[in-house]
Amino acid sequence: MNHLSLALLIGVGLVSAARTSAQGLGAWSSTDGFYRLEMMPSVQTTFWAGDSPHPALVDAPDDVFLAPRLQLETSAALGSHLFLHANARWDRGFDTGNEPDGEVRVDELFARWRFFEDERLSLQVGKFPTVFGAWVAQHDFFDDPFLLPPLAYSQVIGIQSRDATAMTPQAMADRADGSAPAFANLSKQNWSSIIWGPSYASGLALSGSTSRWDYAFEVKNAALSSHSDAWSPQGEVFSRPTVSARAGFRPNAAWAFGLSGSHGNYLNEAVHDLDQTTLGLDSRWAHHHWMISGEVIATRFETASAGHLDALAWHLQARYKLAPGLWLAARGGQLLCNSSNGPAGTPVRWSPDVWRVELALGWHLSPNILLKLDYSLTRTNGTFPAGEHLLGLGFGWRL
Repeated sequence: MNHLSLALLIGVGLVSAARTSAQGLGAWSSTDGFYRLEMMPSVQTTFWAGDSPHPALVDAPDDVFLAPRLQLETSAALGSHLFLHANARWDRGFDTGNEPDGEVRVDELFARWRFFEDERLSLQVGKFPTVFGAWVAQHDFFDDPFLLPPLAYSQVIGIQSRDATAMTPQAMADRADGSAPAFANLSKQNWSSIIWGPSYASGLALSGSTSRWDYAFEVKNAALSSHSDAWSPQGEVFSRPTVSARAGFRPNAAWAFGLSGSHGNYLNEAVHDLDQTTLGLDSRWAHHHWMISGEVIATRFETASAGHLDALAWHLQARYKLAPGLWLAARGGQLLCNSSNGPAGTPVRWSPDVWRVELALGWHLSPNILLKLDYSLTRTNGTFPAGEHLLGLGFGWRL
């Protein structure tokens, strides 16, 4: 992180020395417009209160807790073809609460080369959000109407990505009948979600867009379900890469559709070669004060002896603009899982079915200040205990 801070300071000095002219607070460019630099600091703080163990990827030990975040986004451009971007954060963990004393991270760090003057084709290299799905494009605090990601991107399921012995038929049977602790009561950092948030893994991507179509293809060092500690180039090597892609179609200004796919190894242990295969469909409709969108995501995890573990998650959400700067949003979703092969071939519930409903209210006090109130109710079936109620009050300010 010290190296990044130094690089940012050097960048400001170099651009300023190159006959820069201020374009506004936090933005600089050369007099001819060839060099451009923008630094956007922000503060995001969420007060959480809910049942334990908390749903989603919230990993705090207390029922009531504060999740502050300081963020600095830095973007630079050299001419009309080369673009650089970095996003540095200080908070209590990428997954709220798992670093109670705070940590500094660089979640995004990439360079993009645009081959033409328009957006037909670009090459991106570094650490950046996955191209899979539609939610990732709005996962920032100031873009997402909710405080929690949808189920597919945030609900922990019974997939152990660090220890293959936890995925044996006997181990899953023991968790299902209560003779072993359920994974909801264990560290969330050892278990997986279908997609772990925006999945800032490292790699390269080709992407482009036209008036009606957009596409993206990426090769990365970690699966969609991998944890944040595997996303850096040092976290996972590229000997078993994950390949993901998305194609989108916009027939008119109101409608948009997308199809996504991904395939790659999900187990961190080098001695195993077990893959995760994921498919997704997304759509969006916007008209006047309404925006309605949804996704359906199906995934399959291979195991050494318990068969294929399948999960399907969907969500549907709507946002209505009540007044300028004030909106109301609602979302419902469900996660369904099949049965695995237990001891002697008997079917075993490897992960519970889950459904969640959410209500959110957002208010832009000014163009730079946002308040969000979010309540979610999560229900889990079977013998897998989990918290149900979670209330969040979020405050955000950015330059």
